[in-house]
Amino acid sequence: MNAVSIERAPERLVTVTDPQGQFRRNYNRANFMFKHELTGNPLFEIPSLVELTRRMPDHGEHYWSNGPVAVNNTWSDGTIGRQSLQDTIINIEHNNSIVILKHTEQDPVFAPVLQSVLATMIELSGEHMRSDVTIGEVLILVSSPGRITPYHMDSETNFLLQVTGDKWFHIFDHTDRTLVTEREREDFFAISRNCAVYRPERQDECNKYDLHAGYGVHVPPCAPHWVQNRDNVSVALSVNYELRSIDRLEKLHRFNRRLRKLGLHPATPRASDWRDRIKLAAEDGVAVVRSMAKRRPAPPPYQVWTPPAH
Repeated sequence: MNAVSIERAPERLVTVTDPQGQFRRNYNRANFMFKHELTGNPLFEIPSLVELTRRMPDHGEHYWSNGPVAVNNTWSDGTIGRQSLQDTIINIEHNNSIVILKHTEQDPVFAPVLQSVLATMIELSGEHMRSDVTIGEVLILVSSPGRITPYHMDSETNFLLQVTGDKWFHIFDHTDRTLVTEREREDFFAISRNCAVYRPERQDECNKYDLHAGYGVHVPPCAPHWVQNRDNVSVALSVNYELRSIDRLEKLHRFNRRLRKLGLHPATPRASDWRDRIKLAAEDGVAVVRSMAKRRPAPPPYQVWTPPAH
């Protein structure tokens, strides 16, 4: 991404502690629950969030959806004929909606708290995470009582902090290749982020967290999950990080897709180091050729957060 990085970290505001060391032990290996100290912060009340949308241009990236959805729906459901973004937030208690505000760590009012959260998660998780992160982002999720967030998986590593309200958070094992096959992962990275297929017969195999305000969960990359709010409005932070290791995995899956179109049967990523190196070099070459044939895209109209120097 072509953008300007934040040059210095904000003053540290401790919001999460980890006396048992589970961040270092379980980061990207397993999902787990933890405590945080953001509950009751007036920043995350509805009037403040409405003001955030007025200060912060949409850039075409904020997401919202009105009306009921099911576990097996996609992100496009409920986005046609919707209310305005601000009306959706103002009426969130009654309109069965979800709002996802993006790049909120760049807002001058929210930045001190949210950039501190971004830095804290890396500090708790250790060098394994620090050396892998390229960009961090905080999404603010606002959703109605009873609202479902459909089954999906993300390429980023994620820490979900529940600030207001309660929900059931269902997370499946990201290492189970009978649940998400290698071919489905290839489809996810090479075709569409909507490729995760919900299998209701496997529902009992997930970890079901009874998530209350003041608690959070870690969701490793490509861990399928879905959410159902309880009987109150939910406000949560989705603290996301793009990783070098996942970028590499995406390139491998994309190149495997090219080989499969030629009638070949490529080895799965990470099955062979030397094959992976060749594929990565070839995929980078394809990207260079394509970039030469296209007009260079304009950089996004916002800065990005990168980890502060250790």
